[in-house]
Amino acid sequence: MRSLTPDDEIWLFDLERDPEVMRYTDRDPQTLAQIQQQMPALLAGYDNPDGLKLWVVTHPQLGDIGTVAFYPGESGLYEVGYKLGRRHWGQGLGCGAMAVLMGWVAEHHPDDRLVAEAFERNTASTRILQRFGFILTRRFFNEERQLWDQQFERPSINELPLGE
Repeated sequence: MRSLTPDDEIWLFDLERDPEVMRYTDRDPQTLAQIQQQMPALLAGYDNPDGLKLWVVTHPQLGDIGTVAFYPGESGLYEVGYKLGRRHWGQGLGCGAMAVLMGWVAEHHPDDRLVAEAFERNTASTRILQRFGFILTRRFFNEERQLWDQQFERPSINELPLGE
């Protein structure tokens, strides 16, 4: 896991313009102009305690494979999430990305409960969240995406260890 840099603009655009990757998120595929507009806030997030923190997930052999995020959610709890480039799906790398993120949470926010969302049809992400101690707390119809969404919560790292 490494901090996003200005040099990652095109890489992030390549990740987030893919409709298949973005169909599992609450955003449409992004344009280069949208990524360029977001970059200053993304880069500033590391210094802002209440800002979105977006890191690039790197793999020793595969290079940059996706992103993980940590930010204050609408519920008042911190929210976590991740996305991987499509060519990295189905290889166990999502679990690895979540493990790295949860390690950061353990170090920096061990007393905070967490929340995450995954669309119901995204069974791989649902399994990953459950593996890391997230419990389904709400199922609802996402009007914007026209599909069923799920909200998960997790006790703090101090209450519930990271797991295997």
